[in-house]
Order: sequence, then C-alpha cells, then structure tokens
Amino acid sequence: MTSAAPHRPTVLIVDDSPGVLQNLEYLLAPHLNVRLADSGAAALEALAPDTALLLTDVRMPGLDGVELTRQVRRTHPQLPVVFMTGIIEPELRAQADELDVLDVLRKPLRPGVLFPALQGWLGQRHPIPAIDPASTPASAAAPLSRPSPGGAAPAAQRHTAPARPGGSGTATAAPVPAARPPAALTPERVRQQAQMFVAGLSVLPGVIAAGAFDPQGLPLTPAGPLGEQVGPYVRFLLTSAQTLAPHLHARVPLKAAQLEFQDRVLVLCPFDGGVAAVLVRDTPGASSVKAWMRTRLT
Repeated sequence: MTSAAPHRPTVLIVDDSPGVLQNLEYLLAPHLNVRLADSGAAALEALAPDTALLLTDVRMPGLDGVELTRQVRRTHPQLPVVFMTGIIEPELRAQADELDVLDVLRKPLRPGVLFPALQGWLGQRHPIPAIDPASTPASAAAPLSRPSPGGAAPAAQRHTAPARPGGSGTATAAPVPAARPPAALTPERVRQQAQMFVAGLSVLPGVIAAGAFDPQGLPLTPAGPLGEQVGPYVRFLLTSAQTLAPHLHARVPLKAAQLEFQDRVLVLCPFDGGVAAVLVRDTPGASSVKAWMRTRLT
C-alpha cells in the first residue's frame, strides 16, 4: 500500500509582467501549486480556499498590490501576503505594516532568498527544498527583505506564520542562517547607483552612449543619445528575455541581454532597481561592458 503524496501548498502570484510570472512559475512549480494572475482584478477571481500565500507586485495598472491587499483582507483576513517591488519606499513599508503584510521583497526575486523565505511563510508542514548555493549566481545571495522596526530580524528570517482559522496559532519553520542586512534601496540610492554605473560605462572603449532606466522604463540618468523614448523598448526587451528563459531551461535572474545591429550593439545589464543600457560599436566592446558590470554586481 503506497502512502499518499504530500500536500503541496498553493501560491497565487500577481504581476502585470509576463516575464516575472513565467520566471516565478518556472522556479516554484516543481515544489508548489502555482496560480498566476496578471492583474489585481484577476487575482480576486483566482483566490480560492486552498490559497496558502499571495505574492503580489505593488505597482500595477488598475488595482495595484496595496489596494488588492485591502480588498483581500476583507474576505481573507488571515491569508499571508507578500509584496514585491523594484523600489522599497518608506510609505510602502508603512502600508505593508498597516495591512499585516509578511514582507516586502525587492525585485528581481532571487532563488537563494525566495526559497528560505517561503519555508518561513508556509511553515514546517510544507517544506521546500533548499537552493544549492553552488548553483545560484553570486548576486543571488544578497538579501532582499525589508528590515523590521527595532532591529528585529526580517519576516523572511523570523519564519513565523500568522494564525489560521481553526489552527493553534503560529507555526515556526526551521531557521536559516542570518544574512547581513542590505542598505535601504531608496529611489535616491538607485539614482546614485545608476549614475555611477553610467559614468564608468561611458569611458569604456567602444562605448557610444550609456544610460539607465528603472523597471518601468523611465530614465534614471539624464537623457542623452539614449533618450526617454528608448526606455519602453528596454523594458520590452528585458521582459521578452525573461519570458524566454524558462523555455530554454536557463537560470534566472537575467545577467545581460544583447541586441546586435549591423554597425552597433545594444547591451542591457540589470541591477537592483534598474537596468543599464549601453550602445557600443562592436561585440568586443559589448564583452567589455558585461565584464565591467559583472565585477560590480558580484
């Protein structure tokens, strides 16, 4: 007589970016039941009694992640909710605390942080295999959780799940090693980082122009040869590359994307809170750009 298969908790992931949805499904589907919603309205329709966690983007057209959570709290007051966003602002942290959100994670979500955090949010009843550090890019080791007031460990490190109706209170998962908290990624800090990257990239051999954009395609550095009109295409190219990754069984997060024309090459290098876009004359120049960025992101 065979034993019953272990119950797999269901996670509802909400994001208006197809690339984000595809990447997270690719990461989590081997271990969890995954439902996807591309808007807040679709998420409300997808909510079900077996939903164990709501992982939602914050900035979405229409019903954003904050308003979605307010509505969810009226019908599912005990449902664990986690925010994900490109930039974590103080106002968002305050809203997360007000809505009893477990954590706010900075995008792109990295496996080395996401998996241990999921273990904490879902509890010991639904263990999730640990990520092998050797198979995770070095940049994935950086912690993405927001610090808690009073110096307490972030929610992803506390691993205390909220009480469920009919449950015994809290469920504590196995602890994971504490990580060094990162500096707050404020909008000003993202801009400073973007300016630093662009200044360094601009003097590399073969570089024609360099600029930086946020995850929505808005410029983080002054407009130049790579003006504001380039931003939406940068976002589109990154989303396309991220959507393609699962079909190629490629590791995420994306390190760089490269688009070659007859007489020049466009290189896109994501960093926390944005992406550097660099136009170079040839492929050796593109290799230099990627090597330069790699040394500063690891």
